[in-house]
Amino acid sequence: MYKKIISIVVVLAIVFTGGYLTAKQLVPDSAQVAAGPRFSTKKVERGDIVQGVNITGQLNGNWGGSIAAPKPEGVTDAGGSPVNVTYTVEEVFVSPNQMIKKGDNLVRLSASNLGDIMENLTDSIQKKQEDIQRINEGVNSKLESLSRDVNREITNVDNVNPREGIVITAPIKGRVTEMTLSEGEELKGSIAKIVDDSKLKIPFKVTQIEYPNIKVGDTVLIMFMRGVNLGTEEKPNIQYYPAVDGYCKGTITSLNSNAVPNSDQISYVHNGMIEAVNPGLIQPGMKAMLYRQSNGSPVEGFRYDSTVKSYTNEKSVVYTSSLENIVATEILVNNNDFVEKGQTLIRIAGNDVEKSIQTKIDEINGEYKKIEDINREIEAIYKKIDKVSELTSKLMVTAPADGMVSYVNYEVGATIQASDSSDQWSLQLMDMYNTNEMYIYTTVSDLDVLYIRQDALVDVTVDALPGEKFEGQVMGFDQYTNREGKTVYNVQIKVEGREGLRPGMNTNCFVNSGEATDTLLVPIEAVFEENGKQKVEILNEAEEAEAVEIEVGLMNDMYVEVLSGLEEGQLVVTGSTKDLMPSQSVPENDALLPSADQSDTDQ
Repeated sequence: MYKKIISIVVVLAIVFTGGYLTAKQLVPDSAQVAAGPRFSTKKVERGDIVQGVNITGQLNGNWGGSIAAPKPEGVTDAGGSPVNVTYTVEEVFVSPNQMIKKGDNLVRLSASNLGDIMENLTDSIQKKQEDIQRINEGVNSKLESLSRDVNREITNVDNVNPREGIVITAPIKGRVTEMTLSEGEELKGSIAKIVDDSKLKIPFKVTQIEYPNIKVGDTVLIMFMRGVNLGTEEKPNIQYYPAVDGYCKGTITSLNSNAVPNSDQISYVHNGMIEAVNPGLIQPGMKAMLYRQSNGSPVEGFRYDSTVKSYTNEKSVVYTSSLENIVATEILVNNNDFVEKGQTLIRIAGNDVEKSIQTKIDEINGEYKKIEDINREIEAIYKKIDKVSELTSKLMVTAPADGMVSYVNYEVGATIQASDSSDQWSLQLMDMYNTNEMYIYTTVSDLDVLYIRQDALVDVTVDALPGEKFEGQVMGFDQYTNREGKTVYNVQIKVEGREGLRPGMNTNCFVNSGEATDTLLVPIEAVFEENGKQKVEILNEAEEAEAVEIEVGLMNDMYVEVLSGLEEGQLVVTGSTKDLMPSQSVPENDALLPSADQSDTDQ
């Protein structure tokens, strides 16, 4: 019983002592009451202010797309049918979460059947080129036939006008001889001969004794003799007389070094040929006496005389057309007329001729059309070969941009079937993030969202990279109501990526919603709202607190921009003993509330 009484006394003593001390703290002493309220103040100063909100979130990589095996677009066989390409993964150079640079090797593939496809295409080209060669041979044959029909060389059917019919022209410059054709007669074989009688050809022979004294290029003298029959046809008596006065010059153009038996079968002779300018009307068949000369004078006659064989240049006009029953409709020259090379001799016209020529032209153009079609087919096959070559060059798959590999779909040895109809996902080798442009997806409160605007600049720091700052920008924000009925505000921030940034890193973001420089600033704790108006208290001349209405601008967690209502240097109240509990007091250093600098004063 005694012990219980002592315990009760101790408890009562503790309660009494605690109540006394609490009352002493709550009730100010008389000196403090007599002195009146004390104030903590801050000068209105000029400075810079940045308004914004701090938010956090994780970096997300911008999906850079799938990296796929090359699609065999346009790769077909020679007939144009699509073919499947079988890829084999030979090497994989990267692994998931590995950073890569544009152009880095990622995967090396092989395609075993590309060689067979290429061989099929090249064989097809060779066969088509052989077809063109056969057609060209036929075209050349048809051109030769058309050339014979129109009696002139034809290399291009575009130069043939069927309405002109057949025009026979002089093959060389010279005189017309042996013309026996009349208008209305059918053309067959030889029609005439054109001779250039300005030069003569004279075969000759020399004995083995004469041979060492002459050579090719030597000039000889010629006496042309004309034969005159002084007898009768039954008993001819041919006497020879000079056909022209004096000697004519000729040149040895050939001389056989091998001796052959003479016509008398007794001696051997060397045969040769002399060409000479026709001094007048010297004709084939006339006798020619030959002499060695010295300074233009004869010094020794050849053992054997010669006979003028022909003119140096003469051409027969022969019609060898495959067309039948062709008759001359117009003959423009007569025997002994002198004509120029290419001059029209005979003209053949008429519907039948025109139709026949046009038919052959159409046949040739038809062959040309076949060649054009085959050449287009060859060109198309070459494009297919280019597609195969292009595909071969893509078997080393490289990074399309800087980024990070997210995952790899195939291992070494795996095969992939690809065709022109394959989609991207069936050829997918790996995925990558584009780290040059990354995003932060986060949420903010209904108060902070007021400080966020579209395209606002953002300063981003990363926990894993202290001391570094990255540029960002607000790309968009929206809101939705969650299951609890609470409004959630989403913010999307784009970050300009660079070396070191990776998806998943924690970030701290300051969203800049406005800036002002060289403006009036007061501490945020000095501003209060009364009747819907922003106000501060200033100390007047009587050192009494006086409420003043102000217009505010930007604000952050420390300062408020004052647009009007205050002047630089005025003192605004940041705290007062009127707002303290009885046990509180204003410290001498005005540390009642946090202050940004040491300019506070006690009043």
